[in-house]
Amino acid sequence: MTRRILLSIALCAAAALAQTGKPAASYKELKYPAPGRIRVPEPVRFQLANGMLVYLVEDHELPTVQINAMIRAGSFWEPVSKAGLAAICGAVMRTGGSVTRNGDQLDKELDRLGAAVETNTSGDTTSATVFGLKEDVDKGLSILADILQHPAFPQDKIELAKIDQRATIDRRNDDPGGIAFREYTRVMYGKDSAFGHQTEYATINAITRDDLAAFHKRFFQPESVILGAWGDFSAAEMRHKIEQAFEGWQRGGQERPKTPAADVRAKTGVYAINKDDLNQSTVVMGLPGGRMDDPDFFALTVMNNILGNGFSSRLFAQVRSELALAYAIGSSWDANFDYQGTFVASGGTKSETTTKFVRAIQHEIGRMAGDRGTDAELARGKDNILKGIAFDFDSTGKIVTRLMNYEYYGYPRDFLERYQDGIAKVTKADVQRVAKQYLRTSDFAVVVLGKEKDFDAPLTSLGKVTRIDITIPK
Repeated sequence: MTRRILLSIALCAAAALAQTGKPAASYKELKYPAPGRIRVPEPVRFQLANGMLVYLVEDHELPTVQINAMIRAGSFWEPVSKAGLAAICGAVMRTGGSVTRNGDQLDKELDRLGAAVETNTSGDTTSATVFGLKEDVDKGLSILADILQHPAFPQDKIELAKIDQRATIDRRNDDPGGIAFREYTRVMYGKDSAFGHQTEYATINAITRDDLAAFHKRFFQPESVILGAWGDFSAAEMRHKIEQAFEGWQRGGQERPKTPAADVRAKTGVYAINKDDLNQSTVVMGLPGGRMDDPDFFALTVMNNILGNGFSSRLFAQVRSELALAYAIGSSWDANFDYQGTFVASGGTKSETTTKFVRAIQHEIGRMAGDRGTDAELARGKDNILKGIAFDFDSTGKIVTRLMNYEYYGYPRDFLERYQDGIAKVTKADVQRVAKQYLRTSDFAVVVLGKEKDFDAPLTSLGKVTRIDITIPK
């Protein structure tokens, strides 16, 4: 795949040379063709009798096969009092093995095959992945089906998973950026919400094996699974193998869990986290964002690209390069598939320029609503997005995963094409309109982490201050 990308670059350079008839004196003189449409292969899609959806795409470049399962199970649906339950359930499904092959036996078997089986849990998804040589696909499918249906949840592996979770809690205040973004999320969504709650020693200690078994029974059912496979196989043969591997998995009959409502509202004010062992400040500020199916999603994406995405963005050019206030700076319009995201502008500066840094970011964000920008900014912003799409589809695995995601969240199969068209149609007037409508700096929540006694001015000069205590409970 890397060779293909390099070849594409070479062809573009050749095209530029052919158009001018002479080598370009500067990279600015290079002319590139407009990005073409992404050609997504048509997968074989079918549904098993038990409700499981399956995507298959043949790719004979290498003699390997990868199988990914997306299961509607994650931390969004765990009790706040037992935060960490979903992660431990997902981890021990793999490390503990099944009732017929324990985790240690599974490790030895996979080592012998040179294969891998992994599980991972996020907010609204647990994923299970198998990768190996094509001649071992039967064994890999058997293992995947077994751990999804019959996890053993042995107590010793549960205790090891708890140790890992406690170690994560121990370290969670080590990274300033991680602290600031974590607390910004908790401010915006609520610290006890599905999106903002976090593990504590007490919540980990409260989790029992019965909790894991109940969580698995409630959420791990075939009608809540999308399975994708790609690699060196015949689609007809692979369909038969998958049907055989999962034919014994009966429907669970539980309603597919809905994503909790995101009660994200403007949390105007300054949220201070004092940390005396730092010599620079981390700032994360923003307000409620949107979803990917919002009508303004395309214009907001282009707007953010102009504002704070990359070296040519306004935030980088002004706050970092012109004012020399930032080590790193940027912004993002975070739109999720099925719940509201947030707009975030963030960066780092030395302690002595903290409030000046905040005001500089606010000034540039406010300026987005005051002018339409230039044709060059618009063209560059759209171009970065449209050309960047290619890297989301530069492997069969990425393509299949993207299609599975669209299905998982109920988006149309042609959403990629709609996305490309939507970005291409954005105008300067659209950018100014959404900036003026959505980026109200007076509504911003501003999280500031740093050594307050070294700040250039009191944080009260920026607005009402709420203090956040990040002490880890014993």
